[in-house]
Amino acid sequence: MSFIKRILDFSDKIFEYIAMTFIVLMTLIITLQVVTRYCFSMTPRWSEEVALILMVWFGFMGIAIGVKKGIHISIEYFVSLCPPSIQKVLMKINDIIVGIFGLMLVVYGIRLVKVTGTSTLPATQWPGYILYFMVPVSGAMIVCYCIAKLFGIEPDDKIINLKNKNAK
Repeated sequence: MSFIKRILDFSDKIFEYIAMTFIVLMTLIITLQVVTRYCFSMTPRWSEEVALILMVWFGFMGIAIGVKKGIHISIEYFVSLCPPSIQKVLMKINDIIVGIFGLMLVVYGIRLVKVTGTSTLPATQWPGYILYFMVPVSGAMIVCYCIAKLFGIEPDDKIINLKNKNAK
């Protein structure tokens, strides 16, 4: 089990570093676009398209990382009213539902990649699937993280204690 956890942690770190690189590149490209537009009255024709690709990839990587770390928005009030044993069951149900969502991202993401594979992005002339390639990859990571939580490889021990939260 620890071998699988190490693989998941390693892939998570790779995702994080790539996502950080993408957000920095996106910021630099948009800055270049703004500066060249206002200072030189022209923009690189590829800049908007590449920034869009980086933003989409960054977003889907963030979704997968958020699933692993449990940092997505959630409404915890009703769950907090339940005893800890029921909360654990509800968290497992949540992991199953999120895993199904990840599986749908894989299945429909592959379809989307196939459909857009024949098109070409206008500015960069890259294949159209580049824009959507991260959808099934992110879905696969979500499925892996959910399976790891379900089998106890990844911790999923977020017991909500409303009394302690309100005391702060």
